[in-house]
Amino acid sequence: MVKSASLNMYNVGRWQKAPAGTLPVLTAFDSMRFTNRDDAVAEERRESVRVLMFGWEFPPYQAGGLATATVGLVKGLIRVGVKVTLVVPFPVEQSPISGLRLVGRPDSAARLVVHRIPSPLVPYGGVREYQEVFAKTRVRSGQVARSVYGADLFEEVERFGRLAAELAAQEPHDVIDAHDWISFEAGLRARAVSGKPLVAHIHAIEFDRTGGDGNPEIARREREGLAAADRVVSNSCRLRDLCISRYQVPAEKFDVVHWGVDDDTGTHGVEIGGSPLGVGAPVVLFLGRVTSQKGPDYFLEMARGVARLVPKAHFVVAGSGDMLPYLIHRSAEIGIADRIHFTGGLSGRDVERVYRMADVCVIPSRSEPFGLVALESLLHGTPCIVPKQAGVSEVLQNVFKVDPWDIDELVNKVVSILKYPALRGELSERGRAELSLPRFTLDEPARLTANAYRNATRARVPNHA
Repeated sequence: MVKSASLNMYNVGRWQKAPAGTLPVLTAFDSMRFTNRDDAVAEERRESVRVLMFGWEFPPYQAGGLATATVGLVKGLIRVGVKVTLVVPFPVEQSPISGLRLVGRPDSAARLVVHRIPSPLVPYGGVREYQEVFAKTRVRSGQVARSVYGADLFEEVERFGRLAAELAAQEPHDVIDAHDWISFEAGLRARAVSGKPLVAHIHAIEFDRTGGDGNPEIARREREGLAAADRVVSNSCRLRDLCISRYQVPAEKFDVVHWGVDDDTGTHGVEIGGSPLGVGAPVVLFLGRVTSQKGPDYFLEMARGVARLVPKAHFVVAGSGDMLPYLIHRSAEIGIADRIHFTGGLSGRDVERVYRMADVCVIPSRSEPFGLVALESLLHGTPCIVPKQAGVSEVLQNVFKVDPWDIDELVNKVVSILKYPALRGELSERGRAELSLPRFTLDEPARLTANAYRNATRARVPNHA
């Protein structure tokens, strides 16, 4: 029998009256409830954890790997019997779509219909990014006075928190899961209403994103959110240790859950078109946010060295971010402007295609709490070079591991892969084999996360405010 999961959607916040026969429009946030629908009677009899989850990035609106990871986590949780209510804001500068339909494997297919609701909270955005988006919103809407949104990022986070409290009073749940600092306030307010345990899901901290102390208010909210949570789920041992050292979070609070990768599409082994760079042209790939954290400047200096040794090599930078103008200017300065290609942000089949056309994928991040790109790269048969300090280095064996600031070593590793087909083939074959292990499926991180939910329930201390 084909098993499926359905989505029941409802909205929270400030409603606008809708014409008869249509869905109401919301000016605040979107909430989605995922439940298994295999057998209604069996479902009622089966005891299942119900999680109220607050996130801040979900396809199709995404700036980085968190959206991919969130989808994978939710799909995995559904498979292992957890009921999930996911609440997420969406960027206002992008046109909302009327609906989204996602279908997975026949034995765990998910059908989701989601109406996207605008909000100025943006993935990976800080105070400056929020102000830019907020200003665009007011200009487009002709507003000259008060907006329905908060006047600054932190006011908007507080507004999200107030809506979370309303939701917690309405939606049955056993545990609350809040992803990163931007939703910690929502999780805390929800817990104050329902009294259910709070799991803080940390993907990166301000130190990772900025390479230093960053915004002190964001750091304060991270610290206090992690301290107040009943349990903390970290995507790597490295990030756990960073939270312990920088924020003094007790080590016994943590559950480390490394990400898995979604192998449901079945397209990684399907031909999806040749390279536009020509047959036989070696391709070196950078895929991710073009920001200082991800080290695109290291990639550019590496490309300069590789270009001297492999004259036919081309370099692809797939992503967007604040360092893009610098990279374009710098590539002209060092004489490789005709060899480097900037694609902007990619999604769907374009991501699959760029992985498949690449001979090697390089992740030169200054700070990489996990590094989901490495799993995706290996899944598509593309060898990968990762930072020694990346979270993914804790679990992957069949990759080259380097210090990303060591440009000479980066060049040596890339040139070796490009010049020796046997090495490239071995890395590709072994990488794919490694990705077939159960630990890299969606089910394993979902199972460990579900265990963290149960740990939180057992660890819950009454009378949290």
